[in-house]
Amino acid sequence: MASRKKRKFPLGIGDTLLSDERFRMLDPREVVDAFGIGEGHVVLDVGCGPGAFLEALSLRVGRNGSIFAIDIQEPFVNMARKLAEEKSLRNVAFVVSREDSIPIEDGIADAALMITTLHELDGNGTLREARRILKRNGSLGIVEWEKAKTPVGPPISERVAQEESEALLSLNGFEVEKAFAIGKYHYGISAKRGR
Repeated sequence: MASRKKRKFPLGIGDTLLSDERFRMLDPREVVDAFGIGEGHVVLDVGCGPGAFLEALSLRVGRNGSIFAIDIQEPFVNMARKLAEEKSLRNVAFVVSREDSIPIEDGIADAALMITTLHELDGNGTLREARRILKRNGSLGIVEWEKAKTPVGPPISERVAQEESEALLSLNGFEVEKAFAIGKYHYGISAKRGR
C-alpha cells in the first residue's frame, strides 16, 4: 500500500453507515450470503464501524457462533456495542485494535470480513493480522468501492481498484477465489488463507 497516511471514516457521520439509504446500496444480508457465512462460524468484522453488518452476521452464525466487532476507532466500537445491546445480539465481542495488532488469539476464526475498509488501511498489518487469526482454511471477504465516479463514497483517488486489491491479498498470503459485483457501487473478493 502507498506510504501516505490514509483518511479514516469521519466519526461525526458514522450514523450514515446505519441509514436505510446505505442498506439499499449495500445490503448486509446480501454480503453475508455472498461470503458463505454459516451457522456456528466465528467471524471477524474488521473495521466494523458503528456495526452496520452485526445484526446480519449475528443472526447467520446463531447462538453457537460468534462475531468479533473490530475497529481502530473506539467511538465506533462503542456505537457498535450500543447497537448490539439495542438489538439483543448476544454473540458479539468488541475489540479496539491497531492496524498492525488485533488482540485476538491465532487461528480461531472461520471467516473475516472487511467491508469498505481496505481503502483506509495505512499498510498491510491488518491483512496480516486477519490471516493470523483465521483458521488454516479460513476465508476473507472484501467489499470495496468501485474505482469509478459514483454519487456517494470516498474520492476516486482513495479507492482501491479490484486488481490492486487482489494483488494486496496475494502479497499478504491469501489465495483469491473469485471477484464479483455486489451492491450498487461495490465489488467483492472472496479469498482463502494461504498456507
